[in-house]
This record gives sequence, C-alpha cells and structure tokens, in this order.
Amino acid sequence: MVCWAGAWMLVLSACGSQSHPTSAGGASGSTSAGGANGGAGASGAGGTGGGAGGASALGGATGTGGSGAGTGGAAAPVDAGGGGGSGGGVDAAPPTGFVCSQVTAMTLTREWYEAGFETMVANDRWQLKAREHGYITEWSNPNSDFWNEPIESPCTQGSTSPDHVVLTVLSWVPACCTTQPQWMAQVTGAIDTLKSKYPGLKRIDLMTVIRGPNNTLCPTPPAAGETIVIPPELDGALAAAAAQFPNFVFVAPKFEAPNCAAFSGGGPHLTTGGNTAVAKNIAAYFATIQ
Repeated sequence: MVCWAGAWMLVLSACGSQSHPTSAGGASGSTSAGGANGGAGASGAGGTGGGAGGASALGGATGTGGSGAGTGGAAAPVDAGGGGGSGGGVDAAPPTGFVCSQVTAMTLTREWYEAGFETMVANDRWQLKAREHGYITEWSNPNSDFWNEPIESPCTQGSTSPDHVVLTVLSWVPACCTTQPQWMAQVTGAIDTLKSKYPGLKRIDLMTVIRGPNNTLCPTPPAAGETIVIPPELDGALAAAAAQFPNFVFVAPKFEAPNCAAFSGGGPHLTTGGNTAVAKNIAAYFATIQ
C-alpha cells in the first residue's frame, strides 16, 4: 500500500507491510496456500523511491506439490519533481538577480515608487517608466508614444534594455475591458511588445493598482470613473497570462491599502503616509527577487 500526502508538493512515503519485511526493491510476496497447484504469492509493495519491482524480494513459496512461484513486489510510483511543470518534469528556478528592473506604469504607481520604494531595493538596479494614464492599452501598442517616455532614475547598467519588468495593468478612461478574454488580449499584447522592445528580458511581473482593504470600497466613494476594487476578470487574466508564459510571466501579490484612511478621499490615490506604507510592502516582495 502506498500513502500520498501533499500541499504544494506530493510526498511519497512507504506505509510498510504488516507482516512481510521490505527489500530494496519491494516487499516480499506472501506465501501461497498449499495444494496441488499452489497459487502464486501476492505482489509485494514497491520500495520507497519507486525502485524496480521486487526482484530481490523472495517470491511466494510454492504450495505442496505446486509449481507456481509468487510474483515479486511491484514498483512504487515516483513523484517527478514534487508537483513540477507539465509532463511531470521539474520546474526551473524562477529568474532572479537582474541587471536592471523597470517598473512600467502610470501616475498611481509613480506615487508609491517615489514614496520610498527605490530606497528599499537595490537603487542602482531599478528604474521607472511611467506616464499619466499609462494604461495597458498603451503598453500593448508597440507604436504608442508612451514608449518614448523618459526613464526616471535609470539603472547604472542595462537601462535601455532592462531584463526585468514590473507592469501595472489598468484601464479606466476609456475602459478597454470588462471580460477576462478582453483583458487577456491586452495583457498578452503588452507581453509581446515588451519582449520585442527588450530582447534580453528574462522576467515580467504583472500587478494591479493598490486595492481597498479586502478589495472593497471605502465609505467615501472613489474618484468618478475610477475604483479601488479590482474585478475578478482582471485577476483571472493575469493568472492566465502567467500560465501561458511559464517561468517568464509572474503575478505579484494583490497589494492592498492598510485601511481606508490610507486613501485620499475614497481613492484610488493614496495619502503620503499611505504611499509610504504600501511602498514598504511592495519593496519587501521585490527585494527577494531583484
């Protein structure tokens, strides 16, 4: 008998036999009952690690006058890579240790970036490309003038071709997307454009703007035409994009404001203190992969 347990990865353990010792290849077969044509011994359980069938285990003893021997232990199944990628292979380690990381976004992102984020990461290896209304429709368009936006606080190396991009995905006015496929089309368009603009790109992290606490509205309404609630269709599109580009596209955590007081009015802009608070959380995450 084989026991399986798992959360992120499956763990294989041998439960063991109640009465038969386990050999390197598997447990020995049980002794067949005596008789003119003694039945074969039962198959032994496979050894830990899925070794070969119980070749080294003793077969079931023949019954009196019988000629059939017990079969050896069957091989235990092997967990290839503990929950690895498709096909059962082992996933490669996510890319880290970049020469230049670029945050690509809009004004809302610039506000927390300039509220201390860069001082809490490797400053010389981070830069910002952001413009007001820097929506996903602009970054998915390779001919958009937004790509000509000057870099702020450029990396000391690799500034013109960053190998890591953090892309904030948003679109309000005009709203581009209401369904997941619509969001997905814009996100994959931006991914393709980033790959063409930056040939040495190794990793893209997708994120949204800062959400309200528990992704809900605050008592004060947000600015007209804007919100602090991220729709599930957008979250779904980001997850789907990461699945489509494994080990290249990742989804950042769903960063939230610590409370409604962190917003200016009902948001989505944050107060100075609110931007400082979320900058710390965002920097703590990206400092682990920079």
